Amino acid sequence: MNSTPVNHATAQRVQEPALPAELVDIISSDSLFAQRKALLIEHNGQQYRLQITKQNKLILTK
Repeated sequence: MNSTPVNHATAQRVQEPALPAELVDIISSDSLFAQRKALLIEHNGQQYRLQITKQNKLILTK
């Protein structure tokens, strides 16, 4: 997801520090989904659903 965090108290965008390139992997959605339209991601004991919409966008829901 490529959204900029917002400080809702001031409605200003918050700049996140950039990660060094060697700490970031790029994974294509084609290889991640492998012919599926949705998958579950487990993080800290919680499950999140990542899905591809009819408009070919990604949605992450809890």
